[in-house]
Formats: sequence, C-alpha cells, structure tokens
Amino acid sequence: MNIEKDLQKLKKNLNERKKSLTLDEIYSILGWSPKFKKENREIVNSWVEAGEIVKNNKGRYNVPENVGIVKGTFSVVKNKFAFVDTEEEGFFIPRRDFNGALNGDTVLARIRESSFKDGKREGEVVKIIKRENDTVVGILSKRKDFGFVVPTHSFGQDIYIPKKYLKMAEDGDLVLVKIDFWGDKDRKPEGKIVEKLGNPLDSDVMIEALIKRTGLNPKFPDEVLSEARNIKTEISKEEYEGRKDLRNLPIITIDGADAKDLDDAVYVEKLENGNYRLIVSIADVSHYVKEGTALDKEALKRGNSVYLVDRVLPMLPKEISNGICSLNPNEDKLTFTCDMEIDTDGKVVSADTYKSVIKTAFRMTYDNVNKIFDGDEEITKQYESIKEMCFNMLELSKIIREIKHKRGSIDFELPEIQVVLDEDKKVKYLRRRDRGEAEKVIEDFMIEANEAVAEKLFWLEIPSIYRTHEKPDSERIEALNDVLGKFGYRIHSAEGIHPKKFQTIIEDSKDKGLSLIVHKMVLMALKQARYTPENVGHFGLASSYYTHFTSPIRRYSDLMIHRILGSVLHGYPKEKYIKKLEETLGGICLAISKTERDAMKAEEESVKIKVVEYMLDKVGEVFKGTITGFANRKVFIETDELVECMWDITNSPHYYEFDEINYTMVDKDSGEIYNLGDKLDVIVVRADMSELEVEVAPYTEEFMTGLRK
Repeated sequence: MNIEKDLQKLKKNLNERKKSLTLDEIYSILGWSPKFKKENREIVNSWVEAGEIVKNNKGRYNVPENVGIVKGTFSVVKNKFAFVDTEEEGFFIPRRDFNGALNGDTVLARIRESSFKDGKREGEVVKIIKRENDTVVGILSKRKDFGFVVPTHSFGQDIYIPKKYLKMAEDGDLVLVKIDFWGDKDRKPEGKIVEKLGNPLDSDVMIEALIKRTGLNPKFPDEVLSEARNIKTEISKEEYEGRKDLRNLPIITIDGADAKDLDDAVYVEKLENGNYRLIVSIADVSHYVKEGTALDKEALKRGNSVYLVDRVLPMLPKEISNGICSLNPNEDKLTFTCDMEIDTDGKVVSADTYKSVIKTAFRMTYDNVNKIFDGDEEITKQYESIKEMCFNMLELSKIIREIKHKRGSIDFELPEIQVVLDEDKKVKYLRRRDRGEAEKVIEDFMIEANEAVAEKLFWLEIPSIYRTHEKPDSERIEALNDVLGKFGYRIHSAEGIHPKKFQTIIEDSKDKGLSLIVHKMVLMALKQARYTPENVGHFGLASSYYTHFTSPIRRYSDLMIHRILGSVLHGYPKEKYIKKLEETLGGICLAISKTERDAMKAEEESVKIKVVEYMLDKVGEVFKGTITGFANRKVFIETDELVECMWDITNSPHYYEFDEINYTMVDKDSGEIYNLGDKLDVIVVRADMSELEVEVAPYTEEFMTGLRK
C-alpha cells in the first residue's frame, strides 16, 4: 500500500465526482481490503487531521475545495483581522472568526461571500491543522504577580506570563516567549519567558528577534559544514572532461558592488550573419551539492537565501556560496551554460544547454557598466577590452526588451527604497534604488535563459519545476476596476484577459503622473508567482514557458532545474528517475514557494525596522508625500524618500469620513476631499518600533493650529 499515492488517487476522484463519499466507497475506489477496517479508518482519519480531506456531519468525505473550505496559512494584520493565504489567493478573516488561530498557523477556513463592495470574499477558521511556532517575540508589560507579553508582530493575542516564568525580565524588555497553552474562548494564551533579548528600540535587537521569530537560522548544522569543507576547492582533471571549454571567451559577471555569491556570467558577440550569440553561464552547484546529502537537505529546508537589510542568511554555506561555486574573476569554474543565437528581431534561432568550464575576465559592477554606457572615460579605459561587448550587450538587451514589450510583458518600475548603513549598521541615509541599463541587461538575459530552459524541458516532456504566474480572477479585476475607474481606466473582462492591457494602463499612468498609485493597484490585483510542476505560463511576463535556472547558489528551484536538465544531456533518463520526479516535485514546489514568501516578508520587515528607527529622531520634521491608500480611520502616505506612513484621522481636530464609493477621505467640517495620488506636506508625529509604524499628519497652518489647541 502506497499511502501518499492512494491519497492523490482519492483526491483526484473526489475532484472529478464533486460529491462526498462514504468510507466504504473510499475503500472500494482505493482497492483496500475490508478485512483491515480499523487500519483503513486510521489512515483516512490521518488525512482528515492533516486537512487533506474533510468529513461532514453525515460521515461523508470530500476535498475541502468542493465544500467551500480552503487550506492555507493564517496571517494576522495588526491583531485586528487576518487573511488565509492559499497558493492562489488570500481570504479575509474578521477578528470574531479567528477561532483560536494565531499568526502562521496552517488552518482550514470556510469561505462565504462577503458584503464588501469590492468583491472580496471572507471566511471563518473551522480547524487549526498545525501551529507554526511555539515561540513568540514581544514586549513585556510587567505587573506585581504576573506579566503580559505584547507581540511585536501580528500574532493574534497578548500572552499571559505567570510570575514564576518572568525570568528576571524587566518591564519594557523585548523577550522570547515559549507558548505552553494556546488559549481558548475564555483564556488568553499562556507561556514562559525563555530569553531576554534587549531594548525594543534598538534595531539590531529587533532584527535578531525577527530571525528568532521566523525560524531563520544563521548557523548551519555541523554535518552540513563538514560536507561543505570537505569539498575539494581545486578542479581535478576528471572534472574538466565532458565539458565545453569556454575559458578563451571574455565572459564577465555583472552584480552589485557588495555581492559575494556570483552565480551568473554573460558573454555576447555579433555573428557574421548579423545575429547575436548570447551565453549565460551559471555556477554548476549541482556538481557539488548532491541529492540526498546533508547539504542538499539543508538547502531544501531553507529554500532560498534571505537578504535582510544588514546581513545575508545563505541557502548554502559560504564555502560554497562565496567560494567554490562563486564565479570569481580569473578562476576556473564549473558551469552550466545556456548558449543562444538571437536574431535582430529578438527571436531565439537556437538554444543549446551544456556543462562547461569558464574563467571570468572581469568582476563587473552595475555602477561601472552603467558608467561605460554613459561614456565615462576613466572607467571605459580601464575596461577597454570589453567595451565593444558591453555595447553589444546593451544593443541585444534593448532588442529582447522590445519583443517582450510587444508580446505584453508587464514592466513594473516601482521605485524601491535602499537603506544605506554605516559601519555600525545604523542608517546613514535612505535613497531610491537605481535600476540602470546594466541592471536591465542582466534581467533581460536571465529571463531569456530561463525561458529557453523551460521550453526545452517542456517539449522533452520530463517532469520539471516551472515558475508560474496565473491570470487574475474576475473578483480581483472587479476590485481593481473600482479603484482604476477613479482615474479613467478599466479592465473590461477577466475572461481572455491579456497582460498587454495592464501594460498599456501602467504606461499611460506614467504620462499622467499616476504611476505609483496605478502600479501598486495592479500589483495588488495580480496573483503571486509560485513554483508548480505544471506549466501554466507566466502571466506577468506574457511567457508560455518559464522557470528559474540562473541562481542555484541562492534558490533551490534552480538547483533542481540543473539536476533535471543534467539528466537529459545524454539521452532520456530512466523510468525510475522520472517516477521519482513525479512523486517528489509537487512537495518540493509547495515547500520552496512557502520559504520564498516567508523570506520576502522577513526581508521587508528588516527594512522597515531600520526605516522606523531612522525616523525616530525625525519627529517634528516635514516631508513631501503622496496618498497611496485609505482605510476607515487611516490615510496611507508615502514620502518622496519612499517611507511608508499613515495618518490616523481619529487624532485630527476635524471629523473625517471615508467615502468607499468614490474611494476618498472627506473632511466633513471643511468639505476638503483627499484623493488617491494627492501630493501633500506631512509632519512626522510618531515613529513606533513596536508597531513598526510612522505616523504623520498634514502640515497646514489650520491643521497644525488645531493640533496645538
């Protein structure tokens, strides 16, 4: 009996029938012997406990989706409401319907149609499948005989701490709490303090707390480090065999100045027929990290490297990520190459993939390549030998970009905040992260290689991992139209929708000075890209075939693609390998999609911690801002420095009302109307490290006079 295979068979059957089944019907479908009723029932019950199937009050079974129930991750927002995030979308959960669920838990939620005008659906938690973590970070509020810990992140409730478990922590300390009792309708969760972390106003302490809370691990297990350190750093004669030698080509890496894990190198030349040869060579991590080893298991567990504001938590130990596999200049390196010929219309004439050995000529930075493009004489002279190739790269990149644009690929050029730290990891200043031509060149080349590899694997009909991005559904389009309509835009139908429509709206919004708002609204309407074994295409890129091949040092998906691609270099792999891929890729895709989402949240929060700390001594200063959103009692504003702020209208001298139909905030005393995209001067009134909020208020004479009264 293969329990996992039987589960998939049952779920497929239930999805096709759309009706609930009795236990006997399940046994019949799966061919289980009636002699083992007790054992069979235990297996089915374990599936129910795991949320794979559900049981109704008549004793019949079905998959959750068929009965209006979804399985997902419970994400609390400001302890006031939550979302259940599935692979496809998120469902709103009101505070009254948490039913004991806490942030990060895996839950089953019953979905019901909401009365919201924007078409969102809401639901209630009906079962907690798995608690995410039994530790919580928060600030201690100490009393005489007990204490409460107020979580510094969205958790759901405060945690009661008996006196004997306060562990010498003081009022106001940031602490780590272990949960002993999860709470119910009558009692709060209870726990004990296991570690005193420090001052919650210190960003370094807050980032350390973030790492502990999210389960990120800066340290590798000894077994993993031992394997990494035992890998030979010198390439043996045997390792060169069977590889194409590209060491005669001036291949270069182009990365940020502070990057240490250099995993992609590029080369371009113009061919006699007028076409371009584009070589994208990627560090051959699969040569060193073998499947089933401690290194491999740890890499899958991590899923990806995490780039926090002040440090990197790598997927692989530095001996590999910064050493053996990093494509450092003038060193022989083993690589996996995608070698393409592209014509002047941007069409890929041919694409070959093979194992190779390279020796990069230069370790280029985005800044220096951009300076070459801008005609900087000193930098150009320094890299004279590759000047022509750099301009060929720029030429080819623009051709690729143009064909992507014609097919409808959406280019999101939202400004991104860059936090520049000093030697003590304190914020020196904030600035917009530049995205020059060099950055676009590498982005275009990586997309081209990813598409070529994905298409090859698809037509080989071998099980693989795809980077997919599904079309937005009708509810999301309806909600988007409610907002876009205020600016004269509309998506007419979700049926047969093409990314070209979004692209057109975004480009038009730039000319009207609405780029920031429209970009954000469109992004919120689109689904999140993820990893799947099925190729459903990538909507945002308007691409029929897409995967991740170009970053195996920092993404497990790419490492798997290298292994799969390597298996077909010398013929079709054996049936045993194919079967193994079919059985494991689904679970791997789910795991790495989750670690990616978790990493993104941690990265964003680490930036916010530093930004809020930076704003602590900016209280009373005036900034220029743009209104980016509304809630019933709040107006969301982004400063020109890209600091996200909020204006709490309940603290204002006037009475305000949120107009949901016109999506505006109305001053009922003066009649003034605040619209999305409005520019205004704001004064910082509060920066809160515990809430990670920056509160502002409009800076007008009348408003400030009202506040002073």
